Amino acid sequence: MPSWLAYLVGLFSTQSALAASCPPNTIPWPGEPCEAIANATADATTFLRANIFPFDETNAATYFDGGIAATTVQLALAARTKFKWAASVPREMFNGFVLPYANVNEARSNWRQLFWDALSTQDWVAALPADASLEAVALAINAHAWQTLGKLGGHDKGIVFKSEQTPLIYDPLSTTLFGYASCTGISITYIDALRTLGVPARLVGTPAWHGKVADGNHNWVEVWLGHELGWHFIEGAPAGGGETFTNPCDKWFCNAGHFNSSGTRVLAAVYDRTVSSTCAAASSSCSYPMAWDLSNHGVAGVDRSADYDRVCTAC
Repeated sequence: MPSWLAYLVGLFSTQSALAASCPPNTIPWPGEPCEAIANATADATTFLRANIFPFDETNAATYFDGGIAATTVQLALAARTKFKWAASVPREMFNGFVLPYANVNEARSNWRQLFWDALSTQDWVAALPADASLEAVALAINAHAWQTLGKLGGHDKGIVFKSEQTPLIYDPLSTTLFGYASCTGISITYIDALRTLGVPARLVGTPAWHGKVADGNHNWVEVWLGHELGWHFIEGAPAGGGETFTNPCDKWFCNAGHFNSSGTRVLAAVYDRTVSSTCAAASSSCSYPMAWDLSNHGVAGVDRSADYDRVCTAC
């Protein structure tokens, strides 16, 4: 048996009853037959390789030949067998918004193993109902993960917000080690914690309020809450506080002053490169604009401007 397959079998040998509709050592998918570990691993790895960020191509062998891709796939699939909410996520959402090893061009590291070890066995995770909704899980992570992850870096008070840190500190391990980050680092760390426990999430933001660089930029988080609710937005708790998924107006930036057809463009980062396949190569209109690296169009983006203009103008 290949070493990677033996590792997966070991992970899944104590498969939770939450995914008991599938036999042990198989992966549950809503609306699909249970899938053998080897097949699911191959499918996920193929997706990651086919959609690798263009600026990661040079180092593809580093990621896929014994690198972080294997652990990424193993633990993303393991979450589906451990948690019923993760098993409820359809394949397309899993591939695009749970599986990816990175959000944008943050430093590449094995954050998922560290986050899995730290989060998956926490009492507050175990206390979630077996049938907890994706929304309930996402809120629990936002309430508790900052303290849990902060302790990894020796910060008993947890991870806190500190302005103007990007691009110095914005990858999840730096945020964990230093115990702080600005909006980009907080958002990426929250997304990675969500993905670790099987909740689909993505980075979203604007490179310039009102289309003017001098007015500043901002990044936050969108979480997929299921077919009926779709995508809703929130900030990582250190960058916000007391925010919900149900009230868009409880975010400091969601108001007519920032939107109301003022020229503010909002885009969501996506890993699936086919999203931008109809756009011209390196076009800023279909890429996620990284305010710290605006000339880099290597991250595919979905334009969310009209949605935020509609919702936030009413606040």
